[in-house]
Order: sequence, then C-alpha cells, then structure tokens
Amino acid sequence: MILTLIDNVLENLAVLIAGLFLVSLTYFRFGAVDRWPALVARYLALVGTSFFALAHTAPLTPGILFDFRMVPVALAAQRHGRLAGLAVAIPVGIYRYSLGGVGAIPSLVQLVLLTWFAAPSGVWLHLPTNQGLPLNRLPWLALRLFAVANLALFVSFALANAPWKTAVSAYISLTVLSTIGMLLGHIAVQTRLTNLARTQHYQTLAFTDALTGAHNRRQFELDLEAAAPSTHLLLLDLDHFKSVNDTYGHDMGDQVLQAFVTLAQRCVRPDDRLYRLGGEEFGVLLSACPPDSMTHIAERIRAQMERSLALEAGLGGKALTVSGGLAVMGEDVMAHADQNLYLAKAQGRNRIESGLLVGESAS
Repeated sequence: MILTLIDNVLENLAVLIAGLFLVSLTYFRFGAVDRWPALVARYLALVGTSFFALAHTAPLTPGILFDFRMVPVALAAQRHGRLAGLAVAIPVGIYRYSLGGVGAIPSLVQLVLLTWFAAPSGVWLHLPTNQGLPLNRLPWLALRLFAVANLALFVSFALANAPWKTAVSAYISLTVLSTIGMLLGHIAVQTRLTNLARTQHYQTLAFTDALTGAHNRRQFELDLEAAAPSTHLLLLDLDHFKSVNDTYGHDMGDQVLQAFVTLAQRCVRPDDRLYRLGGEEFGVLLSACPPDSMTHIAERIRAQMERSLALEAGLGGKALTVSGGLAVMGEDVMAHADQNLYLAKAQGRNRIESGLLVGESAS
C-alpha cells in the first residue's frame, strides 16, 4: 500500500515537472511585459498541468486524494495576482468536485485560500516583467502558504472518520511535497528567464555599439537588406570631429558621440533606427513616409545638433555641426547617400543634401 502510494506520488510529481516545463516555454522575452498569446498559452498550460495531476492522483483514504494540482494555481497567483490564480483555480476546482468524495468541498476551500495568500498583497492582476520572488525567499513563502491552505485537510479526514495521526502525517507530507513542487516550478521558470536574459545580453553585445548604445554596423547591414523600397537612408557625419579629439582629448570626443546619439534619438520617429557605422559616421533608416517628411526629419536632426550638441556634450558655447546625405532605398543606396554626404561637405558642411536620386551621379 505504501509503495503504491509512493509510486503514485512520484508519477504525479513527474506530471507536474513536465507540465511546468511547458509553462516555462511560454516566456519569450526577459524584462518585457507578456503579450496576450503568451498569456493564453501559459494559462492553458497551467490548467492542463493541474488537470493531468488530477488524472494521476494518489488516493490517501476513500474520497481524499493527493496530487499537485494546487502548485500551478499558486504559481499563477504569485506571478500574476489573485484574478489569474482564480482563473486557474475555478476549472481545476470544478474538475476536482466532479470526482466527488468527502474531500471535494474542503479541496475547494484549499484552492480559495491558496489563491488569496499566494498573490502579492493587494495585487489582483498584473503582467510581470521580471523573475518574481528571489529563490531564497520562496521556500518560506511556499511553506507558509501550503501550511495554511492544507488546514482544510483536517476537515476532510474528520468527515472520513480517519485517525487523527493519519491526518497529521498527511498534512505534513502534503505541505512539504507541495512546497517542493512550487520550488521546482519556480526554478523551471527562473531557468528559462535566465537563459532568455543571457541570450538577449549576447544579442545586445553583438548588435549594439558599446560606446553610444546605438545599433552597430552589423545590425545596419542586416536591416538594410530587409528595408522596404520606400525607406530612406540618411548618412550623417560630424563636422571637424578630428579637431574635437585633438583639442579636448578622446574622452571628450566620446562624450560628443554619446550626446549625438542622445539628441538624434529625440528627433527620429519610433519606427526609425539609428546606427553608428564607425568613428563619427552614423546612419538612420527612415521608415516609409513622403520624401518631404524625410527631408524634414533629416533637417530636424541637423538643426538640433547645431543648437544643442556642444552644450549636451559639455563643450559650452563651441559650435558642433553635422552634415548629411539622404537617398531613397534602391540599388547602391549606400553609394548614393554617401555621394550626397560628400556634396554636403563640399558645399560648406552643416547641411543635408538629398539632390542625388538613384541612377544619377555626382557632378
């Protein structure tokens, strides 16, 4: 009898671990608010895990069942609030009630207590963007949580006229096992989020300029290949940047580059992308809109640099300007934008040139 019970508990634990692994796969980005498709998939995985746990339950006495159905409910409430916990608990409670037995009603009380106390205080619904509770705090939370929720077991054993010692041993065992189950679930999610965070960090290193935080040339080349035909390319080059390094030192030169990116980001639209292509040369991919608007955005960047770049970089009243070349997407767009940039430099700097269209050549 005891061996059979142990086998059933281990089988239920295996079902829980498999289900929570599937739940962890519904996290796709670290540090970002979950999207609704991911939330729906997570909800179905949590409910499904509880249902499978109920389908592989371990009977303690007639009408009293042990399984890990409460763990997904607790995880949902702990990460997403009381409404989310109730959303998982309601179908699980209905399924458990349909199985009948003296433990049916007390099990509903367990689920309600669990949902109420597992959620952060006062939180009914939220979409988390982090890993939740630190692992070192979770064991004590889970132990207290299941210690309270499992008090309903004593009602079940009383209704079943089971011995008091049996009720106490079952209460302790179920509280400890449920705590272990919640820890395993938290670790599954934390491992997934840690891997996502590491992957995103490596992607940031690979595709972001370390000094300025702008996208780097590798990202630029990938985006340029995928750009729509109506996209415009704006090449920008800081005027007389070498004199800044020679006069004020490379540290000040770095500050100027960082200030340039900060100001340029304020001028472009959310769908536009800014890149540092190398040295003091930058590129902007301007997403589709009329050519006049492109010229306006480019001019806005130029004017902002003339007005604020020196001040933003800490150079006081010294004038710092930028020249730019604008070209519409097409064959050899990089060459045409570069030709326009050359014209802007040749005609006195601190200007944007967009006169060279695809197919024309510089005069």
